[in-house]
Amino acid sequence: MPESHRHSLWLVLPPAQRASGEWIDDTLKQRLHEQGLIAKAPLAGDFPRQRVEVIRAPDVWQRANQVFYLRGWTDGMPIVPPEITIVERMVEGSGLPREHVVAELEPLKGLATVEKIAVNAVMAGCLPEHVSILITLVEAIASPEFNLRGVQTTDENVAPLLIFSGTISSQLKINSGFGALGPGWQANAVIGRALRLVMQNLGGGWSGAVSLAGLGQPGRYSLCFADNAALNPWEPLHVELGFDRCASTVTLMRAETVVNVTGGLEEIASVMGSAASQFSLMHGGKIAVVLAPFLARRLAGDGWSKAGVKRWLYENGCVPAAQWERWWGRRTLATHRWPRWVSRAASGGAIQVVENPDDISVVVAGGDLPIPQNAYIPTWGFPPCRITRPIQAAAIS
Repeated sequence: MPESHRHSLWLVLPPAQRASGEWIDDTLKQRLHEQGLIAKAPLAGDFPRQRVEVIRAPDVWQRANQVFYLRGWTDGMPIVPPEITIVERMVEGSGLPREHVVAELEPLKGLATVEKIAVNAVMAGCLPEHVSILITLVEAIASPEFNLRGVQTTDENVAPLLIFSGTISSQLKINSGFGALGPGWQANAVIGRALRLVMQNLGGGWSGAVSLAGLGQPGRYSLCFADNAALNPWEPLHVELGFDRCASTVTLMRAETVVNVTGGLEEIASVMGSAASQFSLMHGGKIAVVLAPFLARRLAGDGWSKAGVKRWLYENGCVPAAQWERWWGRRTLATHRWPRWVSRAASGGAIQVVENPDDISVVVAGGDLPIPQNAYIPTWGFPPCRITRPIQAAAIS
């Protein structure tokens, strides 16, 4: 039947239950009332306590979007209603039972089942071949190294950073060229968006109710791109991290922000040594530097290796100890448990923003232009986080 003539949709509901059977939305509704934010999602917790709901209306897609938004289940943008037949195709593509629990997600301990992940993937606009990738990412955010509870509840603006490497990038059409960190590319947009909806609807990371990020950032919609293998003069990220060249991987990090840096290594180092790195220093962590293909080729032509680039940035992208002391003040310096390498380096007058050169992930991405348009991506929180998971070719249908 043509979409314009349909008046009902059978939808699989996206929110999670705990192992006890409680719905996390009941806790979220209470938090919204406590914070005076119930007007943000006036229908929070108001849904049938069952797997499938039938929505009927003259314009049923518009009605589904309205209801899901008012219940707090969207990111503010229109969603694809998770029709039962589409969700079931997604689940089938995963090769796992729909009730299989992939992880228990913090902070509200919602159960991320295969079906619930598929529902949120459909809402984000994912294709069936994205679901297995998303399951891998859900396993990764649930690992202690990512610190999902901290990411979901902090008052900082941290977002998941997803970097794909290997042949899967071209197979899934994940952009690594022009506009790699911007709009216009389906895979980049929907994979990151689906992970955010999972964090929101299954983990409970609702803004203002649980997530206290004061300002947020656009990367919280999606921050997903690929290493540009065609224009990378060095080994790709997955090979650098110990995987076979024929393998494909996704690397998960925590991003406090993305800072555009036009110039060479000196300009990147100057941004690294700025206030952008405050939380890298406070907790210790791993950061990312995205090099424009133009700069990467120029450096490689001058004899630089990727390891040499990381070493140079490590040694020169430093924060003066006096500046560090002014940022934090005596009370914080005295009471916070600083990483040992920070305290040790401070006594020498300059502090590297990470403990070791290998804590810097150098990735080549962007358009093939004679312009050195780079990015610095500082981190937040603890423990240091760079999780790389292999993605099997079988994950692509």
